[in-house]
Amino acid sequence: MKTIGVRHAGETTFDGDPDAVYEIGSLTKPFTARLLALLVDEGLVTLDEPVVDGRAFTFRQLAEHRSGLPRLPKKTGRWNRRDPYAEFTDEVMPSVIAATTPKHEPGTEMVYSNFGYGLLGYALAQRASTSYAELVRAHITQPLEMTQTALDTPGLVQGRDFFGRATPPWHLAALAGAGGLRSTASDMLRFLAAEAERPSLAWRKAPGKHQMWMHDGGTGGFRSFAVIKADTQVIVLHAKARRVNGDAFKALRAAEAQRSTTAVTSGHVRGSQRIERRASASAMTVQAASTSSGSAA
Repeated sequence: MKTIGVRHAGETTFDGDPDAVYEIGSLTKPFTARLLALLVDEGLVTLDEPVVDGRAFTFRQLAEHRSGLPRLPKKTGRWNRRDPYAEFTDEVMPSVIAATTPKHEPGTEMVYSNFGYGLLGYALAQRASTSYAELVRAHITQPLEMTQTALDTPGLVQGRDFFGRATPPWHLAALAGAGGLRSTASDMLRFLAAEAERPSLAWRKAPGKHQMWMHDGGTGGFRSFAVIKADTQVIVLHAKARRVNGDAFKALRAAEAQRSTTAVTSGHVRGSQRIERRASASAMTVQAASTSSGSAA
């Protein structure tokens, strides 16, 4: 099952069920980065203050994947590949934070870190004296009227691995800020429209002169990809562990082609209207001249 949503120049289209619920994986990270920006606005945290006592990395460095932390936290036992983050509960987080040391000096290298973003969401919730789920609800989904985006949205479609085998849902526990949200294409287009106005630190800028932002996501049985470019936003959600980047760029090109066609058509219409006005004016001139000649006779 797959849903592709496109918002272009104020119009929204869907290929697939816009209200089907998917795990969005790492597309949760822009939500977490948006929470950071909003809590900075509220004065609850600052971008360049340390996140953990005794550690040098800052909130900004976590959001930009420059904290030096590894991709994954120090495990507390054997990895459960079918639900690999479920063991990282609030109760074990202090010991996990202490045991997971940076691999690089903070600020020196960009190293993509699921643990870093999970820690960012956890730390923001701690500062706000609430849960990550409540932060998302109060600051993002409720204001944007996103009714089907949460950690436990019911009606999740069946996810499947690369080979089509059914997979269980993932639970990211205290690391939910790294990839724990569920959502729909309809809700995600609302979120992307808000992010287009003020992109958070989670987005990756595409190379080139155009301002295009993108991010992907994945869990055991789901893949997702989002693109923001000018007045166009694209979301692809797939209930199978196969990349959907190509689907997103194909939808983006189609939207841009439609804009070009519309612009050309509008240009022809405007050109035709100018020609018609000139022809009408010429006809009126000839008619006036004929009338004038008839009066003289």
